[in-house]
Amino acid sequence: MNRRRFALGATATLAGLALVAGCGSSKTGTASAIAVDVQTKAKEIVTPYEGRPGAFPVTEKLSSPVPAGTRIAYIDNGNALVSLIFRLMQPAAAELGIDLYAVRAGTSASGVQAAFSTVVQQRPDAVINTAIDPALWDNQRRQLIAAKIPIVSLGTVAAASNGLVQPNGAAAFERQGRLQAAWLVANNDKSFEAVLYEHNELAYAAAVKKGFESELEELCPDCVVRVVQIPITEIGNKAPERIVSDLQAHPDTRGIVFQSSAAATGLPAKLKVAGLKDVQIVGANPLPTNLQYLKDKQSTVELGTDLNTLAWTAMDTAARLIVGQKLQENVDNGDALVHQFLRPEDITFDPTRGFSAYPDVADRFRALWNR
Repeated sequence: MNRRRFALGATATLAGLALVAGCGSSKTGTASAIAVDVQTKAKEIVTPYEGRPGAFPVTEKLSSPVPAGTRIAYIDNGNALVSLIFRLMQPAAAELGIDLYAVRAGTSASGVQAAFSTVVQQRPDAVINTAIDPALWDNQRRQLIAAKIPIVSLGTVAAASNGLVQPNGAAAFERQGRLQAAWLVANNDKSFEAVLYEHNELAYAAAVKKGFESELEELCPDCVVRVVQIPITEIGNKAPERIVSDLQAHPDTRGIVFQSSAAATGLPAKLKVAGLKDVQIVGANPLPTNLQYLKDKQSTVELGTDLNTLAWTAMDTAARLIVGQKLQENVDNGDALVHQFLRPEDITFDPTRGFSAYPDVADRFRALWNR
């Protein structure tokens, strides 16, 4: 039976910090061999995403152009990934003739609520949210829906009854977790201990964890998983120290899995200083910095998400909602995210420009939009 342990991130200082399991011992015991047929199954899950991306998410044409003067508000909480997606959306908005503008929100509940309250007062034609938990702005969500203002929400996993359109919702993020688990099983001959570093502040954390744990439970019941919280406010500063402290407290860890590779910013240097070499780093949603680490062989593999295509898909979705067009099933079901496993040899492009599975994304959407 699979042993599951949970370690919660604390707000205490890092000096002398040892993140411990909620129950049981950190000792994994003797590793057992992973059966050949199990590895074969894991490889069958992983292979469709190696060396090529998943299918392009949108194939149906936009039925009519958006009205002149259309305005869309984007909620930007300052997180690097959220801000990046806003920048990637701008060419798509320009192509559609949409005025896309950002409303700044902090990471606190009050800052988020204030930002959404501002948007309610502005009454744009649509709103785009990225990874900010709808529970934090529930009253404003109700007000926007009452005003018949469509909401496209990226990276959230709210129930359909909440009235949000989530192109990359629970289905896409559970797939992320399953793929990361399958990659570890496919690339290890024996059972192992893995740690999943997640951020509860990002709404899709539970979906990634569910996918990762359920797939690993099925493929490798002798493997061990710890789930450790990394506060989102520590990304880019304290996160590497927290991760190193956790790994030192759990020396049997062989797989490091990231909900978002942004948390790994600055980590390779810290791992080197700490002498932590015998670990596999399985990232996801890499930023340009993470892609450079991968190119330099400072990480093992990244589950790349084509954020550029996601940004254009979000604008396409908002446009269809504004003109009253029915959405494609995969968009409506939250499974319109393009994934691809990236190894060091796959970084043949400029990492500073990010990962793009479909470099011709603009041309593809222009054709769909009759531009």
